[in-house]
Amino acid sequence: MHSYKDYWNKIIGDDTKERAMEEIVCSALEKLKMHCPDLFYRTLYDLHCVAYGPHFDEALAKLAVSKMQNTDGTNGEHWTYEQTNQLAEQHNIKHKADWYYVLNMVYSDYGAVFSGDTGTLVKIAKAYMCDPDAPSGKVLDLWVAQMRAKERQ
Repeated sequence: MHSYKDYWNKIIGDDTKERAMEEIVCSALEKLKMHCPDLFYRTLYDLHCVAYGPHFDEALAKLAVSKMQNTDGTNGEHWTYEQTNQLAEQHNIKHKADWYYVLNMVYSDYGAVFSGDTGTLVKIAKAYMCDPDAPSGKVLDLWVAQMRAKERQ
């Protein structure tokens, strides 16, 4: 048999065959999830990084934020994606989906402590994202690790 790459190169450009191969690979990944979850999640992470880099995209950030249980008793976002984008522009934040996630995460975890002090929450979020000794992708990597740890409980 040929390698996956050989098969992919053979069918590229043929929409029908590309969709068929996509179905085969997606089905195999679901089976991999059941039998080898670590490899499944590593593969999914690698695919995400090919598409978006080691950062959240808007859809994944919104999913992650929607699952937050905030210290003020609410759930989900405190600030909308549009609101955090405005703040990102003001603070020269490049990765807007990461910023949306982090700003809402900081509110979720510390909002009750800094009740009403949006300025401090923004400073904490920016410091978290601009950590000089952290690798690019810190925000996504830590979220992925946290989700994997919750799954194992």
